[in-house]
Amino acid sequence: MFGRLVAGLIVIGLAFGVWIIWPRADEDSPPTTQVALSTTSIATTTTTPEETSTTAAPTAAVIETVEQAEDLLRQFWFGWFEGIYLRDEDRIKEVVASQRLLDNAAGQFGTMEFTNAPTESALGFSGTEILRADADCVVIWSSTNVPFRGGETAGAIVFREVERTWLVVSIWANKNDLWEQDCEAQLEPLA
Repeated sequence: MFGRLVAGLIVIGLAFGVWIIWPRADEDSPPTTQVALSTTSIATTTTTPEETSTTAAPTAAVIETVEQAEDLLRQFWFGWFEGIYLRDEDRIKEVVASQRLLDNAAGQFGTMEFTNAPTESALGFSGTEILRADADCVVIWSSTNVPFRGGETAGAIVFREVERTWLVVSIWANKNDLWEQDCEAQLEPLA
């Protein structure tokens, strides 16, 4: 009987010891509270990158009106002619995304004749039509009056979105040429 009594006292002592050292909510010891805060902190950290990763990168504005199309043409033609006039390949790279067009412009350095320096305001457009306009490709048909060269040019100009900017990849002489392939082709970086 004495053995049972000793065993019972040991069990009661152990239970009392566990009860004494067990953390309570009102104590300064925060193991339970810290675990909850730590879990909340991790959940917050995980949520932030998910929101950032689902946000799409901004793209070039889709061209919807003839006025927008003519503004885009004006930017292109001015950059093109100004680059040739100044013999500046970097200026031409600001408006083209095709090595062929860059080489074509550079080949005109010193040979293309100008009556005066190119200006944006001098460029005029007629018969402008938007042949295709979506987030990846814009194709515009237009006749462009270039008074500082003493002439006019017409064509279907294919623009592609590159780093949130519309750049020209090709120029076709006729509306019904095979420009569609240029909207789908993979773009190569300029040299």
